[in-house]
Amino acid sequence: MDAQVSVRECVGAALRFVRKHWRRIAIAAVIGAGLTAALTAVSLSSPLFALFVDVANWLVQSFVFAVFVKAELGDKDRFRAADGLRMFGAMTVIGFFLFLVFFVLMIPGAVVLVAGPMAPYVADMQAAGQDQAAMMRVMMRFAQENPAPLLAFFAFYGILWFLLTSRLYLVAPATMEAKRVLTFDTWRWTRGMTLKIAGARIMLLVPAFILMAALTYLAARSVGIDPTSATQRPSLPIFASYILMDRIVFFAAYLALEAGLSTALYRALKPAASK
Repeated sequence: MDAQVSVRECVGAALRFVRKHWRRIAIAAVIGAGLTAALTAVSLSSPLFALFVDVANWLVQSFVFAVFVKAELGDKDRFRAADGLRMFGAMTVIGFFLFLVFFVLMIPGAVVLVAGPMAPYVADMQAAGQDQAAMMRVMMRFAQENPAPLLAFFAFYGILWFLLTSRLYLVAPATMEAKRVLTFDTWRWTRGMTLKIAGARIMLLVPAFILMAALTYLAARSVGIDPTSATQRPSLPIFASYILMDRIVFFAAYLALEAGLSTALYRALKPAASK
């Protein structure tokens, strides 16, 4: 990291961004949340559109994130659809890359899990066959009786994912400033800085996530939804209103901070020749 910029300063820059641009953040959050709620309502009323809606929701999130990053970069140009599409393209490339990496990396982990702590349950899994309910009961029994190895499995891959995404954390602001999709071009910029980037994310985004979770829970309770219930089936209007509030909180309380942090780190870490 640049000697003149510390992790704490980058976190402070992200907080200052939210304070300075709160009106723009609020407007983008409400618009993005409204679109997401409408798309969710469509997907629930017609399951045929579920896959389309998933992609559309990702597109909406990319557009909102692009608005935030563009504001933090100080770009005075009017926001255009091309800005959001470039962000969507960059996030799609990174998402596909992470999918391929973890698909390969999780194979040996799954083999170790099946050959080790899951070995006594293999016969029951084979007996369950295509019975999904029976298979689920076997998996639940394994999880209840062997929490430590299962927790270690998910913790290992969770930490790996966090470090890998930290290495690629500058993709969004780099793409916005260059006005073209940049993905692995930023890989060398974060060499040796992964732990510092991860530390900055933990310092800022863990408290933001806790705040977001608390506000989301209160939003759910305000419309009569119990987030801890797996059997509750609220009506479509109530669920759509919950999604609206949930996404407003996510965009304004979490995604805006992530945009501010990634842009602050980008300014600190991009090579002098690129500045």
